[in-house]
Amino acid sequence: MRLAVMLAILLLAACPGLAFTEKPSIDWPYPEEMEFPPLEFTSIEPVRHVLGNGLTVYLLADRDLPLLQGTVYIKAGSIYDSPQQTGLAELTARLTRAGGAGARTAAEVDEQLDFFAASVAVNEGTFYAMARFSSLSEYTAEVLDIVADILGAPVFAEDSLEVERNRMLEAIRRQYDDPMEVAVREFFKKIYGGHPAGAYPTVASVNAITRADLVDFHAAYYAPENATMAVSGDFDPEEMIALLEKTLGRWKVKGVEPPEFPPFDRQPERKVYYVERPLTQSVIFIGHPTVTLDNPDYPALGILSEIFGGALFDEIRVRRGLAYAAGGGLTDGYQIPGIFYAYAITRADATGRVLELMLAEMEKARQVEIPTGPANRARDAAVNRAVFRYTSAYEIASRNAADDLLGIEPGFFEEQLERIKVLTPGNLLFYAFDYLRPEEVVIVVVGYAPMFDRGLENFGEVILVEPEQ
Repeated sequence: MRLAVMLAILLLAACPGLAFTEKPSIDWPYPEEMEFPPLEFTSIEPVRHVLGNGLTVYLLADRDLPLLQGTVYIKAGSIYDSPQQTGLAELTARLTRAGGAGARTAAEVDEQLDFFAASVAVNEGTFYAMARFSSLSEYTAEVLDIVADILGAPVFAEDSLEVERNRMLEAIRRQYDDPMEVAVREFFKKIYGGHPAGAYPTVASVNAITRADLVDFHAAYYAPENATMAVSGDFDPEEMIALLEKTLGRWKVKGVEPPEFPPFDRQPERKVYYVERPLTQSVIFIGHPTVTLDNPDYPALGILSEIFGGALFDEIRVRRGLAYAAGGGLTDGYQIPGIFYAYAITRADATGRVLELMLAEMEKARQVEIPTGPANRARDAAVNRAVFRYTSAYEIASRNAADDLLGIEPGFFEEQLERIKVLTPGNLLFYAFDYLRPEEVVIVVVGYAPMFDRGLENFGEVILVEPEQ
């Protein structure tokens, strides 16, 4: 290796003209000044069909590979848990998959899926549960038959219930030991007050759930008229519809009314919620509710949150070196207001300074127009991301099915995109002044106060919190 380097040096020395010839410079423009034509894309629309039992299906064939993918969305998310049974929706979703299905035991379900090189997973989110499946297309009929039994005829075996209960309990205990997890949970609990959106499973609530509770929750929410389905892959749409009628079509109608959850109209007061942990670092969250997804101003707040998060990172981490991580965002605003939030992880003796900077940056966003560069970059990034919103047949069908379940009208996101395209630094300042309220933020700090550089009482009334396990 050293010999090759020496030979290269000697060659250059022997050819001075080759080594030192000055090349003409090229006057490249700055990346920010480069202009490109707008990205154009056309989304393929899936076939929409309603089965005889009321299950709405979105189908989009993709014959490139011999594969099948699909998801069934059910309005059975954690937001439908009662205050006394937080964790019921999650445990029901887990046992729907893990507790046996139809005439099959849990072990038989696993064995058959393994034989078909297929997978089925049932998970729970805030607003819906979803059963996602995939397989080789040659086993489409067999896998759909299993999916139909998992959703329509779960067994909820007692031994499986105890296994999944213990897994949930262990996850809760691990979250309690993670400062970031503790901060996130307490932040949303304090933002939402007693609303189901801010409820989390506890050891006590999960231990209290019985098999009868699972059966009742399943009967109340898991029904074809309360669900939508996306399916894509190597199939003929008409043949697939006929097969779905034979499989998912046997899922029994229950007359389930579309479930509703309490409206959220609470405006929290500015308070500091302090969780004491003997740490050398602090986790800080601040934020407050804004508006729902259907508000015309929601897209602007999403862009504003991206710019604000970037400004926090630059000011607190890059310029001052006070944080290991910093940023911000806006949560989904489906039927309940999106939460405009910011966070930082800093060393304990910089906690007060970092919190002060976070609040100052929020006030600055209300008073000082955002520079053209960051505003344009955030706006253009959002527009460009939209092109990649539908990168596969499965994603297209899945997005349509999820939107249908949530009552989001076709073309809604395209309308939001048009609102984003016309945003300017001037009207972003208007939105910031109108919606950002540093004087009303909920503040959560997880750390060790004796090591803080200043008292938390400087930022509002301090409430000591002991997270519930």
